[in-house]
Amino acid sequence: MLRVGDNGLAEEDSSRPRRPVIPLQISFDVLRARAASGVFSESGKIWNHLDEEAIPADTAVILQRNGLRVARGKEDSWPPIKALLEDEEHVETSTNHVAVNNGLPLMVELDRWPRDQVLFLFRPDGSLGGASFPESTNLLRIEYDISLDRRPGALEVNVMPEIRLPPTPPRFRFGESGFVQGRRQQPTRVLRELAFAMEVGPDEFFVVGPGPRMERGHLAGSLLLCEEIEGRRFESIYFITPRVTGTGRSAGP
Repeated sequence: MLRVGDNGLAEEDSSRPRRPVIPLQISFDVLRARAASGVFSESGKIWNHLDEEAIPADTAVILQRNGLRVARGKEDSWPPIKALLEDEEHVETSTNHVAVNNGLPLMVELDRWPRDQVLFLFRPDGSLGGASFPESTNLLRIEYDISLDRRPGALEVNVMPEIRLPPTPPRFRFGESGFVQGRRQQPTRVLRELAFAMEVGPDEFFVVGPGPRMERGHLAGSLLLCEEIEGRRFESIYFITPRVTGTGRSAGP
């Protein structure tokens, strides 16, 4: 509670007990399904059960040009999707449960090992850019927030690909006690050109998968969601379910 002090400014009333603050805590269930190339990118079976209009149309176009496809699903749309995954031959699935709090983003690691990558990116302004990223790995960076004017329990998630480069050697700096070794830095390139925002309700999940253009090997969709194993091409799709477990508000009346 705030009161007006002798100096005419508002100050905290120390006579009242402070209410404990519940930190903003989000739990994420991340399911990855991997199948032969084309199972998800060239078929509409799974996407038919999802809402691809959950993001603006111009954002969806940019993502698709770069080989990515995203959508939102409801709780009752999961059983038919699950049945499709089970009916498809040689689909491998894995699930992770992660809790994050205090506004820290969730980093979903997409690669098992670093690799040399060349990325070509279609930008929103229509231009095409390219860059090399040696010994790098790919991630999905998921930021989140709660808005009071949204549905109870709903989250606004902001998702963007990220490329992580090898750590740089530590630098030495001169301090009071002589030369001090600094920390190793790990540079990253966040692909904010491919970021999307989506509202996800308490009974919903969102999906990030390969689009029809992912066969173009240097586009983001191919680099992030495709891999070659023993001479065979595979692709992955991610089903991500966020849940609010702490609101970040003060507890009690």
